[in-house]
Amino acid sequence: MKIERYLEEKIRNDFNKKKVLIVYGARQVGKTTLVKKLGEAFGESLVYYNCDLDEPRKAFEEHNLEYLSSLVRKYDIIIIDEAQRIKNAGLSLKILIDNFPEKNFLVTGSSSIEIANTVSEPLTGRFFSYPLYPIALAEIAKTKNPLEIREMIEERLIFGSYPEVVTSVDKFDKQRIIENIANNYLLKDILQLGVIKDVGILKKLLQAIALQLGNEVSMTELSRIVEIDKNTVRKYLDLCEKIFILFSLPPYFSNKRKSISKMKKYYFYDVGIRNALLRNFNSLDVRNDVGALWENFLLLERMKYNSARNIFPQYYFWRSYEQHEIDMVEEIAGKLFGFEFKYTKNVASEATRRIFTNELHGEKLEVINKDNFGAFVGV
Repeated sequence: MKIERYLEEKIRNDFNKKKVLIVYGARQVGKTTLVKKLGEAFGESLVYYNCDLDEPRKAFEEHNLEYLSSLVRKYDIIIIDEAQRIKNAGLSLKILIDNFPEKNFLVTGSSSIEIANTVSEPLTGRFFSYPLYPIALAEIAKTKNPLEIREMIEERLIFGSYPEVVTSVDKFDKQRIIENIANNYLLKDILQLGVIKDVGILKKLLQAIALQLGNEVSMTELSRIVEIDKNTVRKYLDLCEKIFILFSLPPYFSNKRKSISKMKKYYFYDVGIRNALLRNFNSLDVRNDVGALWENFLLLERMKYNSARNIFPQYYFWRSYEQHEIDMVEEIAGKLFGFEFKYTKNVASEATRRIFTNELHGEKLEVINKDNFGAFVGV
């Protein structure tokens, strides 16, 4: 199955603009495949450096112009994969883009904290960056009809949307692939940051989050479950967000300072990773967590779709003291749009609609279910 990624056209349009182009996202989401495909048109004027390997990594740690020039001089497009592995990568890239502005530098990274600290900060004003997510439904929809897309939903909710999972045919292979990504890529990436020493504690924390999917998360409760202090829990969760395992939604308040102090909800960048952590690949008809999976799945598909359209809202959830709840609130240019996620057909309660319209002054509240989700995620 050939899948054209959203970012292909975006990045092509940014070639020859005298910027370093940085693609970032989790391991195995297809960054290397994407940048190599973008470079195909350059033929022999392309060079690829994999900085997971010692020799290329060490080469770019030299901040000598003459030496760095020898790495790029003969080429029109230079791909530097996993640049966060390079010490002071941003300085090397700054030297290169300042001295070779006519060349195209395509850079990938798997950790937003390391990309920010070692790559993008020294490149202020000299780069464009692009988040790459697991495969979006709308990317698959370019080669599938609406009925085929609907038939895929159960597999996406169980095994997730990593490229190798999506393109694999056998369900047992899908399970093995997503378990391998969860255990041998994402968790090990955190260990390589040197902050977390015990992968067992990290896995226990992520399993606790997985079991509370769609619920507000108490740091005190997590601290008790994992048996580490609350500040360490916060630090670990922050790291999980920065290497694209988790993302969080804060609660919506008209007073933004207040929203920072309340409990967040945590979701996974891929529901397959969540299921792998719990070792639960059962079919939907025997699960009791379908609603939570659907909520996580739609949140992420919406984020992918918005990113593809260059729409970047602030995302929240909302809950009243009376326990009326809206799963996702998008704030765009000061306007609020609310969404409730129901796997089966449902309508929002009149009380919730009334509060959203009259008290929050929201523009529109929609219920997204398995029959009407297409327009919401761009398929």
